[in-house]
Amino acid sequence: MTDKRARHYAKVLARGMGVTFYVVRSRQGRFLAVQIPSDDCQILATVMPPRTVRMTRQFRRDQVRGAA
Repeated sequence: MTDKRARHYAKVLARGMGVTFYVVRSRQGRFLAVQIPSDDCQILATVMPPRTVRMTRQFRRDQVRGAA
């Protein structure tokens, strides 16, 4: 998975599940979206869920536009 794809997954999962996700690079060089990063990985980004329902609705609209 690429860094960009891992960031996308983390964003979608954080918004869908309502929890914080981290984009990490594993020791093997793979990019992953995880909830609990291990000690031997590099944290590249932290993605937090939206605080309001309005932000979630805007995200869903953007996703539909991007898919079309």
